[in-house]
Amino acid sequence: MSKSLNFNTIKKNIFTVTLADKDKTTLLITTPTKAIFENLLEMQDVNENSNVDAETLNDLYETCAMIMSRNKAKIEVTREELENLFDFEDIMIFIKSYTQFVNDVASQKN
Repeated sequence: MSKSLNFNTIKKNIFTVTLADKDKTTLLITTPTKAIFENLLEMQDVNENSNVDAETLNDLYETCAMIMSRNKAKIEVTREELENLFDFEDIMIFIKSYTQFVNDVASQKN
């Protein structure tokens, strides 16, 4: 008996985010790639470090854009769009919520 695995039919966990834009765009965001996960870990350190400079702030917005661009509709979200849409508090809330989502997925039993 042969077994197969088709990654196109696997049901994956989704993190739903509704943006505060004029269209109230809803993004169905998937789990991070390795590269995004590494960026996310770096951004968590920012939450614990009160010294945020311009470069770190750019990195925060860039990481959030990368995460949000991993959505089911393949809508590209740019750092510039987020800079106009989200303030610093919004970015930190998103990072914290998405990190909790990833932790929940990681702790699930198969």
